[in-house]
Amino acid sequence: MLCDDCKNKPAAIFFKEVLPDKTIELHLCEDCASKRGLLVTKKLTPLEILQKLLKQTSAQDEKVICPRCYMSLAEFKRVGRFGCSECVTTFDENIRHLIKQIHQNDRHIGRKSTKGTKKGFEVYKLREELKKALEREAYEDAAKIRDKLRDYGVEDA
Repeated sequence: MLCDDCKNKPAAIFFKEVLPDKTIELHLCEDCASKRGLLVTKKLTPLEILQKLLKQTSAQDEKVICPRCYMSLAEFKRVGRFGCSECVTTFDENIRHLIKQIHQNDRHIGRKSTKGTKKGFEVYKLREELKKALEREAYEDAAKIRDKLRDYGVEDA
């Protein structure tokens, strides 16, 4: 059965919608179904990308060997882990495309700091101030510090 839209490719998706007054049946190829929004393509996770790419081995992969631990590129692709720190530089040109596909960059940059990273330290300082204010019996100051702690979301102050 051919696709109802393009009439060229064989239909792979059969769509049926039952409405109160009529029934709609569509026989579509994958391209036409995705154009209509009936197919949702799943975005691969970095782990799935790595697993997919690591399964692609060749005879040349057996010849690329780490000089320190003697792990071949093919073995790295099977195991998914390096044998030593030298493997990274040995397999660099072979795995650079993997890293770029996973990280959208050809080198690891690290995490970016997020707003509010000093919250824990500020809460700690305020709790220390609260203890000192209570020891001095400065209850008005202690109440202000307690209110600041509540602003940070600390209720047990």
